[in-house]
Amino acid sequence: MTMETFNPFQGEQHRPFHWQGSASAALLVHGFPGTPAEMRSVGEVLHQAGWTVEGLLLPGFGAEMRRMLEYGPEAWIDATARKVRDLRNDHDHVVLVGYSMGGAVAINAARRQEPDQLVLISPFWQLGGAWSNRLWPLLRLIFRSFKPFQRADFTDPKVRKGIYNFMPDVDLDNPAVQSELRRMTIPSALLDGLRTVGRMAFDNASALDIPGMVVQGRNDEVVGMENTQRLVQRLGNSFQYHEVDADHLLIDKNNAGFPHLQQQMLNYLNRSAATASASTNGAGFHKDL
Repeated sequence: MTMETFNPFQGEQHRPFHWQGSASAALLVHGFPGTPAEMRSVGEVLHQAGWTVEGLLLPGFGAEMRRMLEYGPEAWIDATARKVRDLRNDHDHVVLVGYSMGGAVAINAARRQEPDQLVLISPFWQLGGAWSNRLWPLLRLIFRSFKPFQRADFTDPKVRKGIYNFMPDVDLDNPAVQSELRRMTIPSALLDGLRTVGRMAFDNASALDIPGMVVQGRNDEVVGMENTQRLVQRLGNSFQYHEVDADHLLIDKNNAGFPHLQQQMLNYLNRSAATASASTNGAGFHKDL
């Protein structure tokens, strides 16, 4: 089975959503290989606080997974920038919220169509460490595809949690499903797209002229604190930075760090939306409980 034949993202929860609220709108951008489903908990928090919330499905994701290779960073960035522009036409205040790879997409989209603010949650910009990035051109020639679940232990709670994060409706106790997952092959060209959008985000970060906030989990093994801190330095003094006790699944409402994410996000956005000047948004590092 390949990416072309395996397509688990068929449920309604994986589709784009729009929840109408006030004149303040938030556009939510999911990660890789996720869908709007992973952003629903964040969206519910904002909508309950009165915001209009839009959950974007990036081109080539979700039900289009089998066509993912037809798309790439430019398509992801353009789709996000267009949606920011559309929301600006109907709302007084627009915030762009990106998670993981969606954070990289959001930074790049903000260079093309500025939101009023940017919120980055566990933002990705680098695939692996410096050594693996230097070796990647060689590795890509040798390994043209990989099987992420070939040796997965489907009884491991961490493995199950990670898979359920982007495939919540898959039956991991079904031997046939396990067999399909083990055979699932992902072309290395997809990782090229990830590396490209991440590098673009790191380069564009220093050119942004909007305020924002970054929230990072201390126990994140996918996007490490050191990488995020480097990105924050590029973003500059108009960005707040918060560390919380959480792993990469910080956006999951059942994650121990989610209440802290909720608190920081609402405190920042509600205060910012209520003030006309971005200069009131202070900068600095904050380490929260």
